[in-house]
Amino acid sequence: MAAACVTGSADVVRRGFVVKRCRRRGFSLVEVLVALAITVVLMIATMLALRASFETYRRSAERVSTNVSGRLVIERVQMMIRGGVDFGPLPATPTDAVVESDTLSVQAADGTWTTLRWDEPTATLRWEQGPDSWPLIEGATQLAGGVGDPIAPFRLQFRDGRWLTHATVDLVVDGQDVTTTELDLEDVPEMRFVGSAMPRRVAWGD
Repeated sequence: MAAACVTGSADVVRRGFVVKRCRRRGFSLVEVLVALAITVVLMIATMLALRASFETYRRSAERVSTNVSGRLVIERVQMMIRGGVDFGPLPATPTDAVVESDTLSVQAADGTWTTLRWDEPTATLRWEQGPDSWPLIEGATQLAGGVGDPIAPFRLQFRDGRWLTHATVDLVVDGQDVTTTELDLEDVPEMRFVGSAMPRRVAWGD
């Protein structure tokens, strides 16, 4: 509330001093509209800054989650291959040396078979052991660059059409499918994880 003081005939003179009578007035309509406009601009700027912060956090969180999940899966599969004693699928003929497949079966030293199977409709790499099955990692689209035909997640090299000498795991994972948020913002690009290993019996020359 502003106060306007004007000296005029209505002023009261007391003991030689002029006492001004002050008339109070409110904000004008123009001042109120200007204040509202400034407030709206500040609120919009604040919301844009918050949205940018949420987007940065979401992308960072999903990228970290995808990176951790992909590396763990690659390391786990490499351990299985190194400790395996038998593998599948085998080449169609003894003269074939390379098999590119959506599945990888590994027999452990105790005779247990474990199968890793890529399910294209659900973009999921599944772990199958006996009657049990569960997703190992989701968002495995296998679309390098997001276009073209999906690539096989497993590339197996055999000797004499029977003995596995080297295996490569190649996963293309969509980070947004691994960890999703409620923010409908820019998508996180896919990440690619590649690892290879050979059975210990081959490495040791058995």
